Amino acid sequence: MQQLNVGERSGLWAGATIGDVSVKITVDDLADRLDEYGTAAFVVTVGADSSPKVVHVPVVWDGEVLRCTPGGGTLANLAGGGPVTLVFPSSENGGYSMFLDGRGAPDPDDDAMVVIEFTGGVLHRPAPDVPGGDARC
Repeated sequence: MQQLNVGERSGLWAGATIGDVSVKITVDDLADRLDEYGTAAFVVTVGADSSPKVVHVPVVWDGEVLRCTPGGGTLANLAGGGPVTLVFPSSENGGYSMFLDGRGAPDPDDDAMVVIEFTGGVLHRPAPDVPGGDARC
């Protein structure tokens, strides 16, 4: 993963500063960001009873939607369509994590597959070393 170094901000990091809480991700950034972060994501959904469901699965960007094969609980949560967050933790201590938001639903052509329409995303700065540290959202 690229390090966010003051004085060295180009390409996808252009305009970001070390104090930035988050760096916006656009649909045009997705392919490059997935190359950078990999394709293994935590998929977060919410059930009808408001209980969260988190699974770890590979995710594919096909240029239009994100796709994954999560399992029965996640498929049930998204049966009627619903919000999804994909979490890609930083692979480096002190690095930014990637969060992608979207609307997910089962693929009508493959009942084991979920399709996720990307609605937004950010690279989020690391947490402070201890609770109550300097970094705040």
